[in-house]
Amino acid sequence: MRKTLFRQLLLYMMIFGIVLSGISIAIIEFFFDDYYYLQQEKLLISHIDILAVEYNESGITAFQALVDEYYLDHGMSILFLDIHSDMIYGTESQGFGKQGLAHIITNSPVGEVFISTTGTQTTPKEWLSYIVKTNDENVIFTRISYTSMDSVVSLVQQFFLIFGVVLAAIFIIFAYLFSKSMSQPLKELNSIAKKMGQLDFSLKYDGKRKDEIGMLGTTLNEITDKLENTISQLQGELSKERTLEKMRTQFTAQVSHELQTPLSVIKGYSEALTDQIYSSKEASGIYDILLTETDKISRLVDDLLDLSQMESGAYIIRKKDFSPTEMITRIFNRHNKLPSTKNFDMQLEVNYPKTELFSGDSVRLEQAIRNILINAIKHVNDNGQIKINLSKINSKMQIGIYNSGMSIPEEELSNIFKSYYQGKTHHGGTGLGLAITHHIVALHSGSILVENKNNGVVFTLILP
Repeated sequence: MRKTLFRQLLLYMMIFGIVLSGISIAIIEFFFDDYYYLQQEKLLISHIDILAVEYNESGITAFQALVDEYYLDHGMSILFLDIHSDMIYGTESQGFGKQGLAHIITNSPVGEVFISTTGTQTTPKEWLSYIVKTNDENVIFTRISYTSMDSVVSLVQQFFLIFGVVLAAIFIIFAYLFSKSMSQPLKELNSIAKKMGQLDFSLKYDGKRKDEIGMLGTTLNEITDKLENTISQLQGELSKERTLEKMRTQFTAQVSHELQTPLSVIKGYSEALTDQIYSSKEASGIYDILLTETDKISRLVDDLLDLSQMESGAYIIRKKDFSPTEMITRIFNRHNKLPSTKNFDMQLEVNYPKTELFSGDSVRLEQAIRNILINAIKHVNDNGQIKINLSKINSKMQIGIYNSGMSIPEEELSNIFKSYYQGKTHHGGTGLGLAITHHIVALHSGSILVENKNNGVVFTLILP
């Protein structure tokens, strides 16, 4: 990859890891210590209250056993003193003499947690302390090292700092693997699109992905096969003619021109996706654009194949009886409901017997009528009008399609049914639609006329 997919993803992952680590450390710094200290206070109060109840109800023996248990399990320093501050039983009295104990008991609140200090001024040691009195006025003095609690909080902070570094490293590895899995198929698709732009169909996508990239690769493979087969068939047909070289050169130039626009879009967006220019949300819409462009190429290939068969005389229509009234109504209803950027009125007039059938290829005739109607929708003026008329005149079926708007220059009227021809007033397209329509009507032994009329254009299909 030239630049950004790996680097940007790596940067995003690192930022995420750093932010996550920072949040974790902030939580430890500002919330965990208070939470931890509060839990230690609750532990101290609950256990000493239990000790007092145990002494009051069961006596000194059960009390001593419970004191030893709390000392071993929780590291609590527990002193049991009489009313004169003389030691009755205790785990250890580090930092306190009788006078010091008497001072603390006398001047400290009973039933409330407080901080007591031992040691020297240079090396003080703080204790989370708690005092309760028994029913016989003896005193239970309990403490937990406050300094040790600070060490625990500091240790947790260090752990989360190390955890953040490890997490960032994992994100980097994940970013590398993920970007590689994304960039490789995109580079492959980009190479295929470049080759297709040069009409080289030797490359095929062989990935196993089931996501949008895999769908795009499968579609490109289908298009490659269609283009390769179509060009092969066309070259076989053209080989029968003396003007093979001239027709092949003209065909290649025309197909290349029509393919280049969607292929350029596919190539451009593929490179953009490869470089991770778009966000994940935007990328989802880009895949839809790419699939739309590949559909355009597929439709063009189908039109080219139809036209080549028609021009070579190899195309066969399949006639059967059908109702022209039902066909024209179906076409009208379908296109009258399509959204459009223009405001226009579409009307249908039927003067054909509803029960009378017509013998022809209904699928191809519908295609021919639809091509003309789509052309009319392209050229109708804003707030204009499109009229479709089906009638029977002199034992022939006539279909007229009129659209208001600009007239066709007289010098172009004789050329609009030629393959690939596009007049000066065309609105995009391949130039194949009217040529295919002309061939379909001719295969039915009919004719198609076009003339400027009433500030617009009318096409008339006459079918015996």
